[in-house]
Amino acid sequence: MVTGTSCRNVATEVRRKAILDAALHLFLTKGFTNTTMEDIRQLSGASTGSIYHHFEKKENIATELYREGHNDLNASLCQSLNTHDPAEGLRTLIYNYLSWYEQSPDLGIYGLQAANTEYLGRYVEELRQSLDSFASRFISWLEPFIAEGMVVRYPETLYIPLSLGPSREFIRRWLRTRQLEQLHEARVPLADAACQILITHHSR
Repeated sequence: MVTGTSCRNVATEVRRKAILDAALHLFLTKGFTNTTMEDIRQLSGASTGSIYHHFEKKENIATELYREGHNDLNASLCQSLNTHDPAEGLRTLIYNYLSWYEQSPDLGIYGLQAANTEYLGRYVEELRQSLDSFASRFISWLEPFIAEGMVVRYPETLYIPLSLGPSREFIRRWLRTRQLEQLHEARVPLADAACQILITHHSR
C-alpha cells in the first residue's frame, strides 16, 4: 500500500525531474545566459513556488544537471571494473562509455560544454572537487595488473587519456550528428585500440 508520504515524495521527484529536463532543453537550445527561471518554469509546468522550492536560481539547476550526469556516467564506467581480466574490463569500459552517450546524448553534450562556458566553468570546477572520481578507481583497478606485467606501466596521469581519449574525441564529433550506425561501428575499433595500447603483448 502506498502511503500519502510516499505519494508526495514521488510527486516531488517527478516535478524536480521535469524542471531539470526543461532546463537541459533550454540550456542547449537557448543557451544558459538567455534562459530565465521563468522560461524553465513555463516549460516544466511547475508553479513558481515549486521551482523555487527545488532550486534557488538557475545556476543551481545547471550545477545539479552536471552533478547528475557526472555521477551517472561514473557509475556506468565503474561497472566495467568488476572483472579480473584487464582486456575484458577495458573493452567493457569503452562499450559502457559509448552506450552512456547513446542513451543520454543531451546530458552528455551539456556536460562536455558546461566546463568550458564562462558562466558555468567556475561552478563546475568547484563541483568536481566534491564528486567521486572514476580516475582514482580506475588506477586502483589497474594497479594489480600493472604489477603482474599484464598492463603496460605508464605514468598514472596517462591511463585515462590513453584508454578513453580516443573515445572522448569520437563522442565529441558524434554528438554533432548522432548517427547510431557510426556509434555502433566505432565500439570494437575503439576498444581494440585501448587494449593494444595498455595490454602487454604476452597478455593478449
